[in-house]
Amino acid sequence: MNLKVVKNALGRLLQVLAILMIFPLIVSFIYKESLSDKLYFVIPILLSATIGTLLFKFSSEKGHIYTKEAMFTTASCWILYSIIGAIPLFLTPTNYPTFLDAFFEMASGFTTCGASVATDVEILPHSIISWRSFSHLIGGMGILVFTLAILPKANKESTNLMQAEVPGPTFGKITPKLSHTARALYIIYLIMTAITTIFLLFGGMNLFDSIIFAFGAAGTGGFANRGISVGYYDSRYIEIVLAIAMFLFGINFNLYYYAIIKSVRESFKSEELKWYAIIVLTASILIFINISALYADKFYSGVNAFFTVISVITTTGYVSAHYGKWPMFSRNIIILLMFIGGSAGSTAGGLKVSRITMLCKSAVNQVKQTINPKRVTVNTLDGKRIDEEVEKSVNKYLVVYILLFVIFMLIVTLDTNDLETSFTAVATTFNNVGPGLGEFGPIESFANMGYLSKFTLTLAMLFGRLELYPMILLFSPITYKNLNNK
Repeated sequence: MNLKVVKNALGRLLQVLAILMIFPLIVSFIYKESLSDKLYFVIPILLSATIGTLLFKFSSEKGHIYTKEAMFTTASCWILYSIIGAIPLFLTPTNYPTFLDAFFEMASGFTTCGASVATDVEILPHSIISWRSFSHLIGGMGILVFTLAILPKANKESTNLMQAEVPGPTFGKITPKLSHTARALYIIYLIMTAITTIFLLFGGMNLFDSIIFAFGAAGTGGFANRGISVGYYDSRYIEIVLAIAMFLFGINFNLYYYAIIKSVRESFKSEELKWYAIIVLTASILIFINISALYADKFYSGVNAFFTVISVITTTGYVSAHYGKWPMFSRNIIILLMFIGGSAGSTAGGLKVSRITMLCKSAVNQVKQTINPKRVTVNTLDGKRIDEEVEKSVNKYLVVYILLFVIFMLIVTLDTNDLETSFTAVATTFNNVGPGLGEFGPIESFANMGYLSKFTLTLAMLFGRLELYPMILLFSPITYKNLNNK
């Protein structure tokens, strides 16, 4: 592995982090926070800028960025961002008593998980609240995607970096130049975020709250500045606006680009999009029927069913109702949605609808071949044959996913004897959803979880967001054999 190339990329990424952290620092000036609140950001800004500059200085742009270097850089970047980004939270007197708590929170922010250890988020300074939510906006589309979008130079091999971070079974550029692809995606992303903010303002939210909730919806993250999340506003308008926004951010962003540049009709013939919409509609109807007896107002129960389904399948994690008290049937649907996730190429987590579609088609074809061994079956997606290598990679991914899930859950069970709690705690962090069920339900925090479990779930968030392999490579001893600085 070429360490000089890795250090060069990490150096630039840390310099970008220093620039990004100026945003919450500006917020601290706007809200006239204390000098100490400002210093909480000045310290990590200087640290990130210094380390980034040193890494960049003692490195080289010459050399190839192969898959190994790309995945190592990606995993290292996300961990470094979470560690340095956690410094302001740890220095803040409330909510984050240990650095592990702060690290958990910022890993949750950048991975757009939204699981929190904060016990009283409403007493946090505006700068800390904005930094938590801003991390959703950064992590939603991707740290490296953002960096590639603003870098003056991005060569062909940068594709490996972007591919190591963008979620989904396949990756494709939408423009000939990678930097143009990244910029196009981010422009669409930021315009949609701005529109969401405007619609929330029309619903009676103040500007700060509108921005915070728009950041969470855009990154499908779920951090809020209210203890009971969206439920604080008790507004069907706000719930519908956020539900629509989350649904849209859960769609593959390549489709938006094609819709703008080419044809709306052709772009939205996507098979993944159809299944995504069908799953949302079916789950919403089933939950509505199951919970309708709990509420006198049927419109209220309908909106809450729709909102919760979209919030969970897009792995946003906003809460409008305490679904932890819903019947078991509805809770089981919610758990299934945690695993399905949104579309590939979106800001959502989970296995992704495209993978689920491929796996289901493979299973059906396997049954057909078992019944009739002479029958020839072909798996297709969007009318095109699925490449055999893609099929194999999806199957392998599922096996690794299940193995890691079991390992994480066994560790977490050391802290709790409740199966629902331990299972959903891993499900919600591994799939980057946020709230779970049981002890860590939709309106509870993870503050009381043990240190080992907090660390395990932090890793689960990072593994889930980066599609497993970059983190596996980072922790594999084989990676560190035959290191060189060529």
